[in-house]
Amino acid sequence: MALLFLSGRARGQTQKDPHRPPCTDARCRKIKSFLKAHYCGRSPFGNGPDDGCEIKAPRTPRTGIDVLADYHCNLVESQCQQRGQPSLVVRDILIHELQRLELPPKAKGQTYFTVWKSTSSSWSLAAADYSRLLGDQMELCQVMVIIDRNSQVLVLRQLPFQKTDADVPTVTQWFPLDLADVEGNGQIDVILEGDAYENHWLEVVSVRDGTAETIFSGLGYYL
Repeated sequence: MALLFLSGRARGQTQKDPHRPPCTDARCRKIKSFLKAHYCGRSPFGNGPDDGCEIKAPRTPRTGIDVLADYHCNLVESQCQQRGQPSLVVRDILIHELQRLELPPKAKGQTYFTVWKSTSSSWSLAAADYSRLLGDQMELCQVMVIIDRNSQVLVLRQLPFQKTDADVPTVTQWFPLDLADVEGNGQIDVILEGDAYENHWLEVVSVRDGTAETIFSGLGYYL
């Protein structure tokens, strides 16, 4: 897991940020341009980086995505609402993956699910997010997977079950933003937001033939 990115870091140090490696070749610049056009607001934002931006999720699902399950959280009231449910097969897969990450079978927190089906590919993006507030601490566990038409599972991101400070968490979480053809090659990619407390960045994962490769990490902001 990535380490917590400390706030107040000078802008001149962004080249050392593992979440924002140098973007110098034509492929990276093309991906970066697409992301800035579709998922960036104000730029720069927060304390940098100079070419970073406020991250903006699409207001409505992009054409070509069937949203089978997702959830919305009210940060002011600290409440989340599940909208739609995964199928029993997908739910069982996600629960199995959480338990593989040592989530106790009788954990008392809440688990929320995301299932997006790409209508132009043979796979779905599915995620399960478990959390429970315990005073000044929080229990967390998370998994994000690709499930193909044969129910084969490819893990994209995971957060093993653990406790962390509720106000200053020392873990990295990922949240799906979109499924889109980032490179214009007819292949659907997964766009994620990485969240390490006060550090937020974008990642693009290419899914091909049962494998996944992170082809971009950068932009976003930190506080």
